[in-house]
Amino acid sequence: MSAVAGMTRAEAERAGARNVRRRRWRVVLRHAALIAWVAVIMFPIYWMIATSFKEKHEWVAWPPHWIPHDPTIKNYSQIFAFDVQESGVAREATEQPFNVWGPLVDSLLICTLSALVALLLGTFLAYSISRFNVGGRHFRHAILMIRMVPPIVIAIPLLMYYAIMIPLATETVLGTRILLFDTRLGVSAIYIATTLPFVIWMMLTFIEEVPYTLEHAARMMGAGRMYTLRRVVLPLVASGMVVTFLFVFILNWAEFLLALTLTHPDVVTLPVLLNKFQSASEGRLFGPQAAIGTLITIPVVILGVLIQKHLIKGFSFGTIRK
Repeated sequence: MSAVAGMTRAEAERAGARNVRRRRWRVVLRHAALIAWVAVIMFPIYWMIATSFKEKHEWVAWPPHWIPHDPTIKNYSQIFAFDVQESGVAREATEQPFNVWGPLVDSLLICTLSALVALLLGTFLAYSISRFNVGGRHFRHAILMIRMVPPIVIAIPLLMYYAIMIPLATETVLGTRILLFDTRLGVSAIYIATTLPFVIWMMLTFIEEVPYTLEHAARMMGAGRMYTLRRVVLPLVASGMVVTFLFVFILNWAEFLLALTLTHPDVVTLPVLLNKFQSASEGRLFGPQAAIGTLITIPVVILGVLIQKHLIKGFSFGTIRK
């Protein structure tokens, strides 16, 4: 009986050891697959950054230069219109500078302004929908219908509205033309309109997690509606507002079609400038193109790093129910 028990114990130990090894291999394979997937996702970003520091002869070299042999900042000097040409040396046609300062300022101003205004309006609208059921029970779902419309559907009507109808209507009524086409205000207005449903839907999730009893207690102590909203509700959903602002800023920062349709040539955003490199004369300027792509990516990465604490808190908001 003891021998049988001893054999059973030994078999159990061997089975336990096999299970431990099997779990370890599963963990190793899982991490290896994750590392491989991250490498696949990150390789285009690495290649773009590496190309932005390559000399012209390395852009399409074969075999490819995985690491720049002679790193240079000429591509960045070219897009920022810095004159790094040596005296007495003729500049090639492909080395003409691209002044990216104007598009950079346009993109920052338009995206920041439109994201802030959309966040402000969307927060108040989400509060009214959550607390007063404005629009009825199905209104919050109907809001998302605007996000379902492809931008190409509204691009041409908006162009006609901006370029023809608004100037004529304002001249008839006010005696002066108000121009929204090819202006920062016009692009910001359409960005606000297209991202407002997204802001409302996100902020609804955060506001509805705030217990109404807190607002009721503040009202019982004599606080007004706006004071309660400003001093009780908004501090509790501040992380959600930061998350929402970041997402809206990224949406506006990467938006291309509407900016291309509603601007030319005074206002140019960075995605529209990047599209310039699809032309026959500039389509092979991979170095400056990679430099502009890197420049477009940097603000999003910086914002993500700076507010990662708010992102974690915002995404986890509501996991512990009231």
